[in-house]
Amino acid sequence: MNIRRFTLYQLAAGLGFLLSSAAITAQSLAGVTAEECVLGDCIEGRGRMELTTQWGKGEYFGIFRGGEFHGKGRLEIPISFVAKAIYDGNYDMGIRSGRGTYWNGSGKLYIGHWQEDKRNGQGSYFIGLAEWRENEHSEFWMKENVENYSGTFFDDFYHGEGTYRWPGGQKYVGKFFANEKHGHGTYYYVTGSPRQQLWDYGNFIR
Repeated sequence: MNIRRFTLYQLAAGLGFLLSSAAITAQSLAGVTAEECVLGDCIEGRGRMELTTQWGKGEYFGIFRGGEFHGKGRLEIPISFVAKAIYDGNYDMGIRSGRGTYWNGSGKLYIGHWQEDKRNGQGSYFIGLAEWRENEHSEFWMKENVENYSGTFFDDFYHGEGTYRWPGGQKYVGKFFANEKHGHGTYYYVTGSPRQQLWDYGNFIR
C-alpha cells in the first residue's frame, strides 16, 4: 500500500469580514511511518488499519479496494499529542470524493461534497470552533449558530450562491467568486433588517 498517495490537501478558506483566501493546515499521510491491518480485510473488503505517526497512533476503518481507501470510511490522524484530524466520508481509490466531513483538529470543520480531494459542490465550512464532537450538533443548527460559509464550492473556493454568517449573527446572502463577494446580494443586520448590496470581485459598489 502506498501511504504517500493519501494526502489530505490544504483547504483554501475565506476568513474574516473580507473573506480573504488563506490555507488551513491539513494532515498528510506522508507522515505515517508504519501501518498494520489489525482487523478484517485491508486489501479487498472492510478492515481497520492502524497508522503510526510521530504523534501516536491513528487509524482508518472502512472499505478497501486494491489496498486503497475506497468507499465509506473514517480516517483519524493525530496532528499533535493532544489533537487529531478526522475525515468521515467517501473515498475513490484513496481520494476524498462524494459527501464527507473533515475536522482539521484546530478549529475548522467542513461538511459537504468533495471531488478530487477538494471541496466541490454544496457544503458548509465552519470557522473558529473551540472544539468539535461528532454528532453533537446538526449541520443545520451549526449554520445558524456558528461563523460559517454555506453554499456552493468550486475547487476549494466559495463560488456561486452562498451565505456567510458572522459570529454576531449578521449574514450576507448572495453570489461569490473565488472566495470574494461578487454580484448582487443581501446583507442582514443582527436585527434582521436587510440591505441590498452590489459587489465586484470583493469590492463594494453600493
